Amino acid sequence: MKSTLTQNSRNSFFGFIIVFVLLFALESFGQVNYLKDFTRHKYAYENLSSAIKSSNDGVREDAIYLIGKYRLIDFENDLLKQLDSEKKSNIKVLIGLALYRMESEKGMQKMLELSAKDSDVRVRRMSLAIYNEFIAGNSNRTVER
Repeated sequence: MKSTLTQNSRNSFFGFIIVFVLLFALESFGQVNYLKDFTRHKYAYENLSSAIKSSNDGVREDAIYLIGKYRLIDFENDLLKQLDSEKKSNIKVLIGLALYRMESEKGMQKMLELSAKDSDVRVRRMSLAIYNEFIAGNSNRTVER
């Protein structure tokens, strides 16, 4: 009697495990959104480009974050232009991090310039840190000073 109960509970446990594995496997196949599908969209480039220039700080931050996260190198020049006109220090640093993730040599040149010329101490310090991290990670590359 006791062995039958133990056997039934063991079978139930393995049954639950199999059900969970199947549910999670089916959930992972549900909807796959690839980055190439996003960038093929007719207005994707225009929307992100205009979001970088938005007057809404949150929209600008999110667009820059997404560009850096997915390393969308097509937006390198847009980010460099925005860096010249940007007033908020935290967004300047975010642009620098996005350019770093894209491994943009032009962006690192701009970070080096910002580390010397920007009026905000935080931007100068973070720009230099981003530049130094880029050089340390890419010791075979250098940006002209």
